[in-house]
Amino acid sequence: MRLWVLLFPPSVALLCASVVQAIFADEAYQTDYHLPLLGFPQAHTTFFHRPSAASKASLLYTLSDRLILGAVNPKDGGVVWRQKLGNQVRNATTSSVLKAPEGGNTLVSVVDGKIQTWDATDGRLVWEWQNFGKVKGIETFAAAKEDHDVLALSEEGSDTVVRRLAADNGELIWEHRDASGDVPYSLVPSKDKVFYISLHSALLKGFRVKVTELHESTGKQSGQTTTLSSEGDITVEDRILHVGSNSGVPLIIWTDKPLKTLKINILGTKHVTSVNIPSNGGESAEEITILAPRSAIAAPHFLVHYRAANSHWAEVYHIDATTGTLTKAFGLPKLGGKGAFSANSQGSNVYFSRHTAFENTLVSSAGPTLLSQWNVRPKSHGGMVDPEDILHAASEVLPRGASTYAVRSALALPSGDWELIRNGEPSWVRPEGLAGVIAAAFLEIPSEKDLAREIAAEGMSDPLTAYVHRIKRHIKDLQYFPEWVEALPNRVLGSFLGDKVQSEDRNSRRDAFGFHKIILIATEHGRLGALDTSSQGKLMWNIQAVTLEAGEMWDVLSIEAEEGTALVRAKGGEFLRVVAKTGEVLHHQSGGIVKSLKTTVPVLDASGENVLIPINVDGSVGAIPEVDFGKGTVVVTEGKDGSVKGWKLRRGAKPDLIWQFTPALGQKMYSVNNRPPHDPVASIGKALGDRNVLYKYLNANLLLITTVGAETSTATFYVLDATSGAVVYSVTHPGIDKNQPIVSTISENWFSYSLYSESMAVARETTPIDEQKLKGYQLVVSEFYESPHPNDHGPLGSSPNSSSIYPTAVEEDDISATTPHVIIQTYLLPGPISSMSVTSTLQGITTRSLLCVLPELNSLFSISRAFIDARRPVGRDPTAPEAEEGLFRYSPILDFEPKWILSHKRDIISLSNVITSPSLLESTSLVFAFGKVDLFGTRISPIGSFDILGKGFGKLQLVLTVLVLALGTTFVAPFVRKKQIDGTWKA
Repeated sequence: MRLWVLLFPPSVALLCASVVQAIFADEAYQTDYHLPLLGFPQAHTTFFHRPSAASKASLLYTLSDRLILGAVNPKDGGVVWRQKLGNQVRNATTSSVLKAPEGGNTLVSVVDGKIQTWDATDGRLVWEWQNFGKVKGIETFAAAKEDHDVLALSEEGSDTVVRRLAADNGELIWEHRDASGDVPYSLVPSKDKVFYISLHSALLKGFRVKVTELHESTGKQSGQTTTLSSEGDITVEDRILHVGSNSGVPLIIWTDKPLKTLKINILGTKHVTSVNIPSNGGESAEEITILAPRSAIAAPHFLVHYRAANSHWAEVYHIDATTGTLTKAFGLPKLGGKGAFSANSQGSNVYFSRHTAFENTLVSSAGPTLLSQWNVRPKSHGGMVDPEDILHAASEVLPRGASTYAVRSALALPSGDWELIRNGEPSWVRPEGLAGVIAAAFLEIPSEKDLAREIAAEGMSDPLTAYVHRIKRHIKDLQYFPEWVEALPNRVLGSFLGDKVQSEDRNSRRDAFGFHKIILIATEHGRLGALDTSSQGKLMWNIQAVTLEAGEMWDVLSIEAEEGTALVRAKGGEFLRVVAKTGEVLHHQSGGIVKSLKTTVPVLDASGENVLIPINVDGSVGAIPEVDFGKGTVVVTEGKDGSVKGWKLRRGAKPDLIWQFTPALGQKMYSVNNRPPHDPVASIGKALGDRNVLYKYLNANLLLITTVGAETSTATFYVLDATSGAVVYSVTHPGIDKNQPIVSTISENWFSYSLYSESMAVARETTPIDEQKLKGYQLVVSEFYESPHPNDHGPLGSSPNSSSIYPTAVEEDDISATTPHVIIQTYLLPGPISSMSVTSTLQGITTRSLLCVLPELNSLFSISRAFIDARRPVGRDPTAPEAEEGLFRYSPILDFEPKWILSHKRDIISLSNVITSPSLLESTSLVFAFGKVDLFGTRISPIGSFDILGKGFGKLQLVLTVLVLALGTTFVAPFVRKKQIDGTWKA
């Protein structure tokens, strides 16, 4: 019996071992989140396509306005693969084309003259071709084989070149040169011919369409050149609405300037058919789109979509492939709003889908009878409730029997969302309108204002009144007791097994660790959105905050968090105040009210309240309110001439310009950095291994200014005291590459920067070849200390007072005050850094890490300060005290280790900024990275999570162990007492 009691606790512990998890489990993809965006899809580069002939399912492909080529799974909206095709956002001079040959397993793209072929299944590059000319168009062509060769039309100087490139390797098969000087426009393959279309300048004005027939196997001209009389209609290329081949019938369609007549020509003939554009119900068409199936075996039918200011309608036309006769088959009625149409074919059958905000319909090109109709449920897209407009759509139609059809359509909405509708039911939404984030900020979850107000009232009352008030408040809170009891089991189980599902009520409240925050983002297209950090970056709301003109970008200067709201400041004095949880706009002041006003910045007055100070475009300070700013309030501005100015504020008076920094001759201002708003210093010195202290040079007013010399190829970094404008430190780097990014950051008593430069130790007699070898990407870290000697405060150590206004002399002794002692270390990097930031913790006790974005690796890295410590011993091993500090031997090459990658295996495209925010745990900092495409957020513990238990900690095992020990003690206690009693009686 006693033996069983002794073996019982270990046996139970072994039985419970199956539920124990590792303490140091990897939390990748759990505490971080990633929004892999593509950008807004373009109408002419978005379609459904089967990645291979053997594939039974299609993927949704697009080449977005961000020049991102991607494949999306239509089932769930997940990205299958992505490729970045350009380094800039699409603009008026950036041409982009995407083609998918029917039945082929490749995609062909063109971006600014570079032709690339991609595997449609996995997105791997098959081959690429690029010449000095500009590619105006591409087509795929299959002739007696399965592979689809590529036809390319390029403009090279005064010549136009048509090339046929092999499908498997991109080798040149033939080329045709045209030295006529005409403007190349497009190519249309049809059976054994290739039609080359160019625009010939007419004698008076406009262009004539010129069509040249080329033989598909040799590229030689096989027929006569046809010139169409279009000079009265085509004055710009946009007048041409459609060029393509449908079932072997090659067409070109254009319209006149007033949009009154359509002109249709079958290529190879001179006959032009004119069709009057109808005005439906008194409304004239303002936009015309031609939709035709891509299949070569589809019936020669096409749809003309007309859009008016507040309505849209369509007409369907048939072409007799034998006689070339064009006839109008039927029309689709006028409906309100700017709906969209899409074309699809199965075999020879052609289908047209119509999409509005309230219904989707399907018709066959053979007749106007509705094949299917689905009502769309009312919903909200990014804060836009029931939008009336759909910009464009791509559809796939699959017949399911004689009269049943399965239709899924990808709709591009004005809100920036990309939504898939399956038989009228919303399937998923991708928030592509969030691409192009230019500003972001962490916002705290609003606190319970009523509770805070009542607690504050109790603190201001006498003890008896406060006690009575508190009792009443607790009695009132009893109404929530049943809900609390009901949720208690879930909370208890969640603490042991992991809280997989969070209630909406919990997501709206603060957490105990400070991990739950709101990230407010602003895009260059005028949108505002909010992400929830506790729900894997879930999008809380998304609104169109401001209305912009075509081609205009929103220039947001800052986002400032306040209690429950956020203030978004834009250029020209524009600002918005929005509610953090809902996105409700409380107040909006448009910009440009005062032409000289650039923005307004908040400054704390003597009472601690924010006061808005106007800043003009030229860097001067506007009228100052009648408030007391206290002593030493200085505002730093950037002048229009590239200077930095310091202004001293006074009550109701014009500010005084107390200093001005102007770059040296030949230098231009590049960037200005100041210490982060939250940059606490936990220790004024650095404890050495021998127990001595090296005192830090600490100044909350430091500015880091970067200037670049255009002609001298130099970069100079200045550290200024913002109070006096005095230069504390400066360094110049020669031989920089201005086309490479130059990034910098400053924190506590150190700053760092990265650039592409030659070594600063280059000798004058170095040959150009040797000098080129000494160039590379560098990371420079500089640390400021008051003195090079431990336990020494430097020249100001014995002075009881010091002045920031007059930092160059000590008033008592008139001794020249030296600049800080600077320790510099340089590291060579394997690639450029496009953005640099520093982690932030609550008290600043945790050692900071440097956060870097490496664009070539599409990754976000965290570099511990231990690896880039400027005090690492050079040319020798560390001494025992240095090793105790954590210092190790200096190595000039800084290899990025895989464990530094915060983004893990993810490819994060086009990041440009990283912001951080402290949590309530000293060990952990919240990180959010954003840019032109992707969004990424995570939590980072630079020296480990020393103040929180990991998810792998065995809470259940701990409780069971305590219970088993308590149970075992209960069973064993009587035997122990009996033994003690027996021993006492024997004694």
